[in-house]
Amino acid sequence: MSYATDKKWENLRYFPADLMKVYKKVPKHPEKIKAIQDRKVRELMQIAYEIPFYRARFEQSGTKPEDYTCGDDLKKFPVLTKEELRDWADQELNENPEKYQDWHVSPTSGSTGIPLRTPFSPKENAWIKANFMRSIMMAGFIPGVHKCLHRPNSLHTATGGKKSLPQQIVDSRWKDMSDAIKERVPSQVLLQEINEYKPDYLYMHKNILVRVCLYAKRNKMYLYKPKWYSPISEMLDPSSEMLLKEMLGPGLINAYGLSETGTSAVRLPGEDFFRVNSDTHVVNLRDDDGTYGDSGVAIVTPLFKTDFPLINYVTGDRMDGEMVDGLRRITNIRGRMNDVIHHKDGKITEWGNLEMVVNYAVGLGVVQSRFIQESYDQIRIQAVKDPSCPLSLPEIEKQYTAAFAPALNNEFRFVYEWMEEIPSDPNGKLRMIVNNMPDPEAESAAR
Repeated sequence: MSYATDKKWENLRYFPADLMKVYKKVPKHPEKIKAIQDRKVRELMQIAYEIPFYRARFEQSGTKPEDYTCGDDLKKFPVLTKEELRDWADQELNENPEKYQDWHVSPTSGSTGIPLRTPFSPKENAWIKANFMRSIMMAGFIPGVHKCLHRPNSLHTATGGKKSLPQQIVDSRWKDMSDAIKERVPSQVLLQEINEYKPDYLYMHKNILVRVCLYAKRNKMYLYKPKWYSPISEMLDPSSEMLLKEMLGPGLINAYGLSETGTSAVRLPGEDFFRVNSDTHVVNLRDDDGTYGDSGVAIVTPLFKTDFPLINYVTGDRMDGEMVDGLRRITNIRGRMNDVIHHKDGKITEWGNLEMVVNYAVGLGVVQSRFIQESYDQIRIQAVKDPSCPLSLPEIEKQYTAAFAPALNNEFRFVYEWMEEIPSDPNGKLRMIVNNMPDPEAESAAR
């Protein structure tokens, strides 16, 4: 069957069928999930062996498809970096435009400023949408029954061809909010949209949800509490999570995934861990020395992506986890921090090194903050005060400095910039560390 035909069937057949396949309650039979994962790993590696890009990687590792029988075996296979994916995808899309004309291309802004395009066949696209739907259904969400409010273009059942009747019913209960990523929308407008629609499920960029909650709290305004909500696209820090639960209630669904890989794990309301969607993904953790274990950067393989595979994709997100009944469970996501704090002696401090201090700082009167390194001696902290905190700004600054200065070896002077809200980056996200220091390599090259 051609990709053009696949695209026509994407909504009429593939999406409904895939949703039924992946939907289940919280898994009670891990051995069955493990068997499904193992089978899909074997099938994926057989397919990948016929793709020149991956055939070279088999040869590089000295392995054959039959060497891979389970998710743990993928540790023997080379990892796929973002740069390698970008080069491969660009080459494929540029050299074979006719082949990919009926595919979906998921673009990201690229943390380095260089866009990344990831191709999805119609079948893969149906899978990625169905898999996300399954994640929120595990919390009790019922498509076509419960109402959803979300940012335009950020959440759809599928996008190819004519929509099936079940999909039309689902989409009729989903409503677009004003697009606060393309242009700034006043918090009052967003709050009003939430209150008027009264969604069962609210899906929005984390920094925008935080902004609306801060606005409502600061102005003592009513904010409708949905049954469930998901802050997306950014790491959920403890201060933000505390504010969201205070203003929106306990129904936090924290779904983890990338546009390249889809939703690979989810933390359901009331749980303190992320359950990996092990029947659709393999998640292994790898430290900076290349050793696999229970702590490190997440290496993700989406098992449903068989037309344009992503095997051992390096996400850049640091995590802690454990194996329970043969399945991966994530206990903590420390997030992806591309910018770091640079010290005079050449050492660096990543966000993960500040995480414990951030957890301790919850309750010190700051609900949102961003660290901007301006020199080897100074860090500017953009901060938003908790409206309910009785302390003065100088008192909060004193406490905050006392908490963070030792974590950075007391090398920096902190300059505070108090704000009503911290502006997001151009891509709609909000980095917690921004390094405005000149690039040492660029300076050296300039000389």
